[in-house]
Amino acid sequence: MNHSKNPFCVAKPGCRLRYDQVLLNGFNFENLRIIFKYFLCLPPKSQTEGLYFRILESNQGKCIQCLFFYEIQWIPYHPHDYHPFYIYLDENNYVKHVIIDDGHHFSKLIPISLKTQEDVLIISLFLPDHGLTNQINLLGKTFKPHLIPLLPEQISEWWLINNMAQLKLRTKLVDPWALGLIPKAPSKNQSLLYRSNHIMPFKLFPSEEKNSQFTFRDEAICPTCQHHTTLDFMPLIYDEPLGQYYLRKEMVCPNRHRYIARYNFKTAQLECKAG
Repeated sequence: MNHSKNPFCVAKPGCRLRYDQVLLNGFNFENLRIIFKYFLCLPPKSQTEGLYFRILESNQGKCIQCLFFYEIQWIPYHPHDYHPFYIYLDENNYVKHVIIDDGHHFSKLIPISLKTQEDVLIISLFLPDHGLTNQINLLGKTFKPHLIPLLPEQISEWWLINNMAQLKLRTKLVDPWALGLIPKAPSKNQSLLYRSNHIMPFKLFPSEEKNSQFTFRDEAICPTCQHHTTLDFMPLIYDEPLGQYYLRKEMVCPNRHRYIARYNFKTAQLECKAG
């Protein structure tokens, strides 16, 4: 499909987008079978909810981008909930590795053996915040997700939401090989108890929060001290003379330097300037 007509850059230039399910094959690959379960929450159920997907092909390889979408997250409450995982394939369509949203859009690398005839990966929707985990194998109920093509128009519609329901995946959705997304080494399993802290206004268990430097979200870089800040919702601005939308957020880094983070939809670039 030609995505050049969309005024928003939704894929890295040079990438080919596909939406067929032939390569997915029910998530049964040459060397990996992915099973989906839910535990302490329900799977997406409404007509617009489900597993949105698309396939990107470039000279860097193939990536199947998948995004679980819920209309509402009940605990803690907010409209729209997005939880991604990406599957990376080699030239023979063997899975090289998978990265999943390991809570708050931190990315967790799961390496896959290219020699195994059929490895099995269980991805579970864990708590009412719908975060993903690969650490629950025996518990939960298996389900087959409702597959929905992740079309450019859907991405731009979610980007243009001017509140916390906004899709917060931008540069690393456009480019699934971007720096800061794929951990350099396999991620260590951590206690799932800390995930319970994310759904409550207070900590249920004393535990260390994740300190991963790898995330599915954008990272604003302070132009003065180079401190990285993971971005959440960004206010939507309309430039009437240019007839273009963009995102703009005033930032203050821990060293009290003020700057402006601005996301350009047309170029898919995040710009950070002192201000």
